[in-house]
Amino acid sequence: MQTIGLIAGKSGDSLSDELHKKGYRVAIICGRMGEAGYNAAEEKIISDLSEYENIIHFFQKKEVKKVIIGTGHYLAFALAQKLEGAGIKTNIDIEKSLLAKDKVRFKRKIEEMGIATPAYASFLSREEFSREGMKFPLPCVVKSNTDTVQPRKVDDRENLLEAVEDVFATNAVLLLEQYIPGNDCTVAVVNDGSTVKSLGVLYYSKAKEYGLKGFDLAKSEVMSVEEEQKICKIASDIVRKMRFPGLVRIDFIVDEKIYVLELNTVIVTGYHGSAYPFFKKQGIDIAEEAIKASLKLLGEDDKSE
Repeated sequence: MQTIGLIAGKSGDSLSDELHKKGYRVAIICGRMGEAGYNAAEEKIISDLSEYENIIHFFQKKEVKKVIIGTGHYLAFALAQKLEGAGIKTNIDIEKSLLAKDKVRFKRKIEEMGIATPAYASFLSREEFSREGMKFPLPCVVKSNTDTVQPRKVDDRENLLEAVEDVFATNAVLLLEQYIPGNDCTVAVVNDGSTVKSLGVLYYSKAKEYGLKGFDLAKSEVMSVEEEQKICKIASDIVRKMRFPGLVRIDFIVDEKIYVLELNTVIVTGYHGSAYPFFKKQGIDIAEEAIKASLKLLGEDDKSE
């Protein structure tokens, strides 16, 4: 029985289960004992994702030639580059993942496609922000370009300065984004290398579910079928034209217009702490979709069929 490597963080439980259903053994990398998927995998090692040589040696010892990246952490993308260099194939396109991970670069790309995204400004340093940042209209959303801190909505200069310092303290690029008081939703899109399909609009608000600061009025309410179709088309067009592989998720905010917020090339699919139950209510097993697409991209047959 073939062993597939897995680097998945919170998604380790559901992805391990799906790999077992497909007829594979699992060799998982966990940050600590008992992490999601640790008890389910046949082979396991506790290691920081930055310990490249240790992880590569583990996979080589277990004769793992293909690895599924199931977490969007930047360390996982760096590790994927090392794995590919060692001849171990992964399910992601690293350059595409790094593009989407940088919110500023991604916004510029979709603007080139004529797709709406909230107005924004980015700043590399405190000095640059001091010169220009205070002019940005309030309320706004304060983000880092690579998710080193959670987004925060601010309404006044005092909270703006506090939120900005939180970003710069992580050595990330600061992103200020126009606040749109609209309707949150998200769309998962599957690209298995031969077909691109939207899984429909999911009414899910990360700001609401995670209780993010300042987003007291966050909402996710059902829209018309026509509006859903427009949103799904935008999502599918982005994936198709920019060639993002695998299972990706695109977040939207909808007011009078449809705005794209961000795209995640690897999404959290774990049983806990993710949108998994929201997808499940709509009859979609998001972990199964992730594994099916990943295996096809890796050139593997579905052994369960």
